Amino acid sequence: MRKKIFAALMVSVMAVSLLAACGKKTAQETQPKEPVVEEPAAEPAEAPTESSTEEVIEEARPTSLDDALGLAVLEYNQEFFDQGEVAGEGHILLDKDGNDSKGEQICYTITCYGRYEFEDGNFVCCAGNGPIPCVIRLMINEEGEYNTVSYEPAPDGNNFVDWIKDNFPEKYWSRCITVEDDDRNELERQQRSYAEEYLSTIGREDVEVGDYSDFEHEIFTDAGVSVDVSNAMLDVQSGDNFEKNCPYWVGEREVIEEDVRYTYKTEYDKKKGQIIFSKTEYDTDNVVEKSVYDAKTGDRVE
Repeated sequence: MRKKIFAALMVSVMAVSLLAACGKKTAQETQPKEPVVEEPAAEPAEAPTESSTEEVIEEARPTSLDDALGLAVLEYNQEFFDQGEVAGEGHILLDKDGNDSKGEQICYTITCYGRYEFEDGNFVCCAGNGPIPCVIRLMINEEGEYNTVSYEPAPDGNNFVDWIKDNFPEKYWSRCITVEDDDRNELERQQRSYAEEYLSTIGREDVEVGDYSDFEHEIFTDAGVSVDVSNAMLDVQSGDNFEKNCPYWVGEREVIEEDVRYTYKTEYDKKKGQIIFSKTEYDTDNVVEKSVYDAKTGDRVE
């Protein structure tokens, strides 16, 4: 039986297709996994809850290769990204070496990873990477559980092609060096399935899921604010105050802090000539913090 993969829910943040070479299911036959929902580590529960605790994957080790690869992608990438409230992954197994029932398996994969947050009412992939060719080494213990031995993603830069040739079977070089559209689409489908499943668990399944580039984001200069004032607002948001969590565009994003969901807003009141940053409680609209700047001078007025 497949074991669900859970993660501790944090704030400042999908089923694999196994190719015929491995004798496993195709991408079309693979069903989406459960979302990587982040729970409070101190209060384990059957249903996912919202918390700002550090993300830690704490479930029993998987007993299927599919789940093991997915968990390896999640475990490796979680330390590099801390934005959003749920993580998703995708992976395609190109080939593998090793015994199916015991010992070490070397898996040649293409992977992706993303984290999602609510932006302007959409559930947006706000951080992540991929597609990235990876060599994942797994060990199967006597209980049939998989443990990750090593996780080696292809490096960026000039060494990328040489690394692929040194670490992947030759028949996959081209597919890894230039990732095909079909592979990209499959990885994206898997990754988004985590986000879609998460939305259903919190009763917001009608929300649209996508990448940042899938949605319009109006920046200050588009709204008529001068470049100088726009740059001044970037300086404001680069500090340690609440404004750093407000969007860099005219809009809003949701963040969960200590089990409470907040809405951070960036607004431009053209009539008053003001730029407004605010933090409100999502459920009550109570204003927690607010600052107002002159849209012509960039000076704080409130």
